[in-house]
Amino acid sequence: MKRILLPAITGLLVLAILADRLTKTASTTLSAGASASSADTLAAPGRHSAPRPALAATAPGPAPVPSAAGTPTLDRLARLAVRRQLVGAAERTYLDSLIATTDSVVRRWPDRNAALKVALMEGSPAGYVPHMGALVRQALGRWIEAGVGVTFTEVRDTAGADIVVRWIDRFDIDRAGQTDLTWDQAGRVRHAIISLAMHASAGAPLTEPALLSVAVHETGHAIGLPHSADSNDVMFPSTRTARLSDRDVRTAQVLYQLPPGSVKDFAGP
Repeated sequence: MKRILLPAITGLLVLAILADRLTKTASTTLSAGASASSADTLAAPGRHSAPRPALAATAPGPAPVPSAAGTPTLDRLARLAVRRQLVGAAERTYLDSLIATTDSVVRRWPDRNAALKVALMEGSPAGYVPHMGALVRQALGRWIEAGVGVTFTEVRDTAGADIVVRWIDRFDIDRAGQTDLTWDQAGRVRHAIISLAMHASAGAPLTEPALLSVAVHETGHAIGLPHSADSNDVMFPSTRTARLSDRDVRTAQVLYQLPPGSVKDFAGP
């Protein structure tokens, strides 16, 4: 699959400037809101691909970019470069949805040399069966195989986990899953909690294909993806499939090629 890349010099400039600026911002806890948890209902299950491998370790990430002192003019140019990248990818991704719901902030996990640590809170509530955990591992495996820029490793300690997955009996509203993100003002995701229902809000148990579809969808939110307006995408609000579309994959790949942070212009000399 053809990857969309920023020009090498511009990419290094963006990363250098934002790396220096963003380390100075204070962390702010925010709910993922509409972009990550609203209307994650379940439609009639669509296509479902064969089971994928479980969790895998990450490959080494890119070497750190030395920080550079930014100026207002250079900062504006860096933001403009990212905005142009977003415009260029608009027809093949749904990153415009992310920018619209985060006030023009590119939001994702920061680059690292280690996989995201995932803790599954298995064993509760009543009615939980171990196979539900296996479905989540399949969901994580699908994003790993897509090569979107993040990988996962399973841990037992929820306190040290980047992503915590828990099950509930049902939501009080028409919803099958929810993801709550914590990120800082620089757009760097710090923590995610995925809540998965075992029953629809009316009480009917969710089928295995439905549970898998929701798990894949919520994992997408956990890595920073917004909702898509296309029902063929796994990130469509009313989840219809557990299969990642080309747009799902491209959106995640482009997201992790961009530096996190605001792409707004600001006044300056």
